[in-house]
Amino acid sequence: MGIDGVGKNPGLPPTAGVGTGAVSSTHAPSQAFQAERTGETSETTGAASTGSAGNVGAASANSPLARLRSGEIDVNGYVDLKVEEATSGLKGLSADELAFIKGVLRDQTVTDPGLADLTHMATGQMPKPA
Repeated sequence: MGIDGVGKNPGLPPTAGVGTGAVSSTHAPSQAFQAERTGETSETTGAASTGSAGNVGAASANSPLARLRSGEIDVNGYVDLKVEEATSGLKGLSADELAFIKGVLRDQTVTDPGLADLTHMATGQMPKPA
């Protein structure tokens, strides 16, 4: 007794270019991809980029994480510094509005389980409510 389709037509014939590593012109990029190393000047544009990709994840001496690890601040000080860092770009707000946003952000960082877990993973300590 046979099973339907077994031993019969093996399927569709192979399509040209599929599986051969060829890329059709509709999938080819319109221009070559160029990446610059950060902190260096591009020879093609002459522009300097900022930052350093080699230091991703490394804590500079005055970063909140480095200050926490050195014992200069506690986990709540770390949260406060991160809130300051996060709101540093908010220009044009009144002092009351900015204080409200910082308070809500700090409360969320401490009470939201996901954010508290991220802080715990970064610092090794759980933040405490104010």
